[in-house]
Amino acid sequence: MKKYLAEIFGLSVKIENWDGKSKLPLYLRNKREYFVLSMGNVQSVLMKNNSDNFNVSGFEKEMQEIEKYAEMSVILWLDAVSTYQRNALVKSRIPFIVPNSQIFVPELGMSLKEFCAGKREKVEKISAATQFLLLYFIYQKKHEEKSQSEIAEYLNMSAMNVSRAVQELQELGLLESRKEGTSKVIKSVATGKELYQLSSGYLQSPVQKRIYVSLKYFDMDLPFAGETALAKRSMLNYPKCTVFAMDKKLVKDIPQEAIVEPKLMADNDYIEIELWKYNPSVYTSDEMVDIVSLVQSLKDVEDERVEMQIEEIMEEYKW
Repeated sequence: MKKYLAEIFGLSVKIENWDGKSKLPLYLRNKREYFVLSMGNVQSVLMKNNSDNFNVSGFEKEMQEIEKYAEMSVILWLDAVSTYQRNALVKSRIPFIVPNSQIFVPELGMSLKEFCAGKREKVEKISAATQFLLLYFIYQKKHEEKSQSEIAEYLNMSAMNVSRAVQELQELGLLESRKEGTSKVIKSVATGKELYQLSSGYLQSPVQKRIYVSLKYFDMDLPFAGETALAKRSMLNYPKCTVFAMDKKLVKDIPQEAIVEPKLMADNDYIEIELWKYNPSVYTSDEMVDIVSLVQSLKDVEDERVEMQIEEIMEEYKW
């Protein structure tokens, strides 16, 4: 730490134990270490957080309390910080240091750097399996930790696929994890609308292919999708044929003779089925596919009516 700060600021640096810790309330002493950081002529309290459940908004209030006792500014010492946490800390103007990685101390100037092990290509879109897992946290009603095995069982995903998806989301700063015995416990950095907004740029359409099936062969219980689902949620007119969604793995259950070519059909006695890269039924609500996947499936439709209705339903949606 001392060497890192000296290189960044070009000042003499001292770090000594702070004897004022004993005066703090118990909740401010638990799982924390305190030091006096001297850089040049400026002194601050350096607080090292050893808790697994660090919360930015909660620390902002705690920092003000510590400053009352210390009569010095407080700088947060973290061993690691997610992209989401870093942005929240900077937005709240909370000074922090991650040794050999990142530093934000407005009083002395700032330097924000990120070091990664090995060169990694910029992520443009997450995989379908990762998106499927991300939806679990977006729709989480209660923001809480879940074990990796619990999630794998609920989503019917293999442990390997869940592990890969968790890693991908961690690298984007959307998930955090910790070890609890032999289990890995996962928590998203946010839920609902906030997590959707943080991740929206990485999402992809779940639709791999579209097929058309004759009504006389159709007897499957599938959720409404595409413009049919959008019409049910908005003022959009219904499409000429009803649209459903199904997991692409289930296409084998549709007889080959049931699949038709719309151009060769005299009447509209057929339906459209979107073959999805993940199971749409897991997040079905009111017999319709989930709203996030629905929006992604329609984002390439060049129709102002569709675009307007998507904007409206997203504004009105109760997360």
